[in-house]
Amino acid sequence: MPAMTDAEAPPPRPMIRGERVWLRPSEPSDVIDNAPYASDAEVGHFMGVKTPMSKAAAERFSAEIFAQNPGDQTGYGYAICLLGTEESIGTVFLHSVDKVNGSGVVGIAISDRRYLGQGYGTDALNALVDFGFGELRLERIELEVFDFNERAIRSYQKAGFQTDAIQRRSRFHRGRHHDVHVMSILRDDWLAIERKRSWELTGP
Repeated sequence: MPAMTDAEAPPPRPMIRGERVWLRPSEPSDVIDNAPYASDAEVGHFMGVKTPMSKAAAERFSAEIFAQNPGDQTGYGYAICLLGTEESIGTVFLHSVDKVNGSGVVGIAISDRRYLGQGYGTDALNALVDFGFGELRLERIELEVFDFNERAIRSYQKAGFQTDAIQRRSRFHRGRHHDVHVMSILRDDWLAIERKRSWELTGP
């Protein structure tokens, strides 16, 4: 049987995916290309961005991130892409990974506001949580969210996160202080959720 040509070969299936999105490793160009979105009034508001970011500042920030030593990896950053595409609509990352105590911290942002409120963030978060518990053997994953970002809080609750604590008036934004909610999901919480895991999903 003759070998298939490149044109006939099927595209590789994503290793980390949800039902509607997949996660690919972030590239420096993603950070730079997303800078204008982070400067968007609506997107920046929910991210807590206080001032627009220039392309030069994004390039410096990108260089700092990707210059870190990968030898003792404590962070994993991914671009959120719709299934079947490679164009980033946001970013999700797992950082401060403590392999001794089995914990990590999530950060997530949908950078293109056309995709806000449509479930893509929840889907991406599910995929990352599957990676953290299913591949890194974590016991606890946490995140922080501003009290005014009610849409994100609902999304995190859908993904199984619960509120551990409220840091009162710890974030100043748009003329007043806001509470910050600390939320987490434990391995047992994750195991109790009835849904297909990232590695059980099939298709493109």
